[in-house]
Amino acid sequence: MKRLLLIFALAFAVPAIAVAQQDPGTTPSPQMRGQMRANFQQMETLHKQYRAQVLGALTPAHKQLYASVVGSLAIAASPDPKAAAAKLDAALSSGEKTAIINADTQFRAAMKAQMEKMRAAHPWPSPSGSPRARRSHKPRTPDAGRILLAMAGGHGGMMMRGPGMRGGPWGKPH
Repeated sequence: MKRLLLIFALAFAVPAIAVAQQDPGTTPSPQMRGQMRANFQQMETLHKQYRAQVLGALTPAHKQLYASVVGSLAIAASPDPKAAAAKLDAALSSGEKTAIINADTQFRAAMKAQMEKMRAAHPWPSPSGSPRARRSHKPRTPDAGRILLAMAGGHGGMMMRGPGMRGGPWGKPH
């Protein structure tokens, strides 16, 4: 979770540094820093609620399976996160899958709203020229197994992604 906050902090710090370099007299005011701290605390709260919702959707047996699968990935010589996600997804009931997907959808919408709120309060130059802004991703159907593995990464899943999944230690970013 701290990594998630660090990623968001860096995402907002880089444009702020660019603005400061353009106008050396510009530094975040104490009020701005306080507002950013409050925003990050809100995001941390959202993440804790999300995690509780997802874990609350699992039966005790499926929590054990989840722990086993994540542990196996952590110690595997050649981890296969796609197979692990498929194994989790196949074991879950339709009710568990629906609850996990709904929690993920709500979490992502809440985080997006929080990010937009932060951007509106502290506008930075448009990154339209950056490669990241021009990149488009194919929307994919949510999968409860992938969501669980992403959550195990501790920050939106950037650590638990592998071949065929964007970024992470097990695969090249696309």
